[in-house]
Amino acid sequence: MSDAVLRLDANEGRPALGAEAIAAFLGPEALRRYPDARPLEAALARRMGLPPSRVLATAGADDAIDRAVRCLAGPGGTVVSADPTFVEYAAAAARSGSRYAPVFRAPGAPYPVAEALAALGRERAAGRPALAIAASPDNPGGAVLGRAELEELAGSGFPVLLDLTYAAFAEAGVGAGLAFPSLELGGVLVAGSLSKAFGLAGLRIGWACGPEGLVSRLREAGPPYSLSSVAAAAGLAALELGEAALEPFLAEVRRERALLEAALAGLGARSWPGQANFATALVREPRRLAAALASAGVRVRTWPGASGMDKLIRITCPGDRAEFETLVAALEAAKEYA
Repeated sequence: MSDAVLRLDANEGRPALGAEAIAAFLGPEALRRYPDARPLEAALARRMGLPPSRVLATAGADDAIDRAVRCLAGPGGTVVSADPTFVEYAAAAARSGSRYAPVFRAPGAPYPVAEALAALGRERAAGRPALAIAASPDNPGGAVLGRAELEELAGSGFPVLLDLTYAAFAEAGVGAGLAFPSLELGGVLVAGSLSKAFGLAGLRIGWACGPEGLVSRLREAGPPYSLSSVAAAAGLAALELGEAALEPFLAEVRRERALLEAALAGLGARSWPGQANFATALVREPRRLAAALASAGVRVRTWPGASGMDKLIRITCPGDRAEFETLVAALEAAKEYA
């Protein structure tokens, strides 16, 4: 087993903030004061072209998802989502007492809009509240949602939560028309995070935005200090860097993603083009492949025994050329399991 561990199993990014910037807000004053997320919300609102009343800073995208499920589905309600997907959607439904109604989606395939609308129609007929959730790009497949598909979901009359956690990694023009223009659609909440592109997963900084009434309900559904003072300051400092500061890292991830998808296909795995910061593939022996990579110091994601996911392997693009070369060499050495 290698002494160094390349952690490519959690889709974490690289910190956009340097040590000097971090030191500027990590001090006794930040630690002794109750947090104030309003400056961060104002910065997010400017970025989105919205009034601050339509933006909520949350403890990661997980917090935004949890609040939305509790407010808009809740006990006796239903959460409809394509599946397999981010496990937090089902977990949030379980915590809130909602029923989770998954609609099968093969990884990499388009969002099953017709099936989701049929599921929502059953909830309407039963008189139950429901929330539709869609991610773009989605996890674990990396596929994007088209504007027309989002409009169909929004046309159901039920609220829709659009999770854009991985949107920064999509190629220019892919999934265009989503993001903040989606807020023109009634009943659409948009959520995201600074964990991936900004590399701040450890601080849990997320956000939700949408119609003022829905955002107000989400705001009331959680504690007043869901973000720490340090997290709020870090999020504000990260946003002040601007998009140009992220572009070298994002471009490297996109380069690695294409190469990794090709490398997996070249080893005999079934891969497909994705738009997130990872590559996913169907492989012959995912557990043995993951074990072989782990012995070379590379940690990747598998889902042993999970329905629809037990043959999948997901590998985060490190965003670093030397680390990427280490990954490719480890994959080549373990190709018999791919």
